[in-house]
Amino acid sequence: MSRGQALLTAVKASTRGPGRVLSIPVGDPVEAVLRPVATDMAFLNSTDVLMLTEWRNRFPDAFLTQFRANESRTRRWLTEVVGPDDTRILFMVEDAHLRTIGYMGLASIDWTVGSAEADAVVRGAAAPPGTMTKALLTLLAWGRAQLSLSSFAVRVRSDNTAVEFYRKLGFHEVKRVPLRKVQESDMIRWVEDPALPLTEPSLVHMVHATCTQSQRTS
Repeated sequence: MSRGQALLTAVKASTRGPGRVLSIPVGDPVEAVLRPVATDMAFLNSTDVLMLTEWRNRFPDAFLTQFRANESRTRRWLTEVVGPDDTRILFMVEDAHLRTIGYMGLASIDWTVGSAEADAVVRGAAAPPGTMTKALLTLLAWGRAQLSLSSFAVRVRSDNTAVEFYRKLGFHEVKRVPLRKVQESDMIRWVEDPALPLTEPSLVHMVHATCTQSQRTS
């Protein structure tokens, strides 16, 4: 296990029990905190589960899978998907008054090449301007410095206003792939299909500017 893997595991484990949770401060002086989300069934935070569920339902177009979330489904996702996955971590974003304003995480970490995706970036409550921007930049900086990651990407639907948010953070578009709508019994899935004509929505693949800079100098 690499140093980065061991740290990510330790941060997730810190949410179990009464000990100190390994949160990440945002800003100096601190303006917000990235608090790791508990993923062990015995230690789930009921408020986190409620907020994740409500915000998932409020912003369905932000995701490639669309369904009516409920708290039971959110608990299963945290304990069966996020928790056991050593390439993924989720944080709640809390402002300076410890009010939860959103969530974000890293996913699809490739420990061999040092790459990751910014994942599940959602602002669900009012926050001081720039808080989510600073939080995501802090998360990327933490990934570089503490997890030894060197490149970050993001995938976002073209009809999501978050495309402009990521551009302002230093991500730039590298390609767009058409999306095919797949209707299932209880959900809609949007699947990349390069054979289709490029229409809306499509999936925008973006990489962070520091990634391309490091690639130029490597």
